[in-house]
Amino acid sequence: MPRGRGPRRAPKMDPDPLDIYSTWDIRIARTFYYAIIVASGIVVLGIWGLIFDLLATTGQLESFLDLHIGFQVAIIGGIITGHLVLLVLFYTLFRGGVVKLCRALFKDKKVAKKYEDFTTLRWLIAVMLLGAYITAIGLIIALLPGAIWGGIVQFFGWMWENFNVWHWLLYFGISVFIWIAIFFIGFYLWNHFVYVILKRVKQIEEELEVEEEIRRESLKDADEETLREKYHDDTGKNAIYRGKETKGYKNWKKKMLG
Repeated sequence: MPRGRGPRRAPKMDPDPLDIYSTWDIRIARTFYYAIIVASGIVVLGIWGLIFDLLATTGQLESFLDLHIGFQVAIIGGIITGHLVLLVLFYTLFRGGVVKLCRALFKDKKVAKKYEDFTTLRWLIAVMLLGAYITAIGLIIALLPGAIWGGIVQFFGWMWENFNVWHWLLYFGISVFIWIAIFFIGFYLWNHFVYVILKRVKQIEEELEVEEEIRRESLKDADEETLREKYHDDTGKNAIYRGKETKGYKNWKKKMLG
């Protein structure tokens, strides 16, 4: 008899490393990644613009045009190939780059879910850090000597007089990188500082729960007089009014004794 074929099995797929992060985490990481790519493109364009401008102003462009057509094609082809290699590299590293950004900026969904009840506290910490950044910037501006500010103004005046469009394009690309770094560091500090605070808050809550449990166990065998004294110590109220237990005392005793 011919042997029957066994059932086909679907190939085993490795889990997506991005599955452990929330949709918003991935979107923010991709935003940073795309911003880095755009800034890189602007810087590269500015550099090539400066190179061609330098070749044109120094007469080297004519020297290039005087070369044999084969050398011209080889040089242009090498430049294009180099840029394509960079493009392929960005494409290849895209997923790995986003994963690394997620790992640097965020906690996975399991950790984040433990602290989802502290959303208000997270935003309060964000406002606090923003205030700290603004205060630090204000102090830097106030403490810098006037001579330094005069030098900065002169430098920008020199840039305005001497920069061409390619200089400004390169300057803009570098500025974008600087702003990306500032936002990345700010976001990193906020997100990780939040979890440091929340971890401590969670630890305090757990310690209070343990202490409350120990306290309840110690009251299980206590007599009525001791319970009334403990109730008065906790609330400042009397447990008995006109010979009867108050509603508050009954609820407290029910809570403490189960």
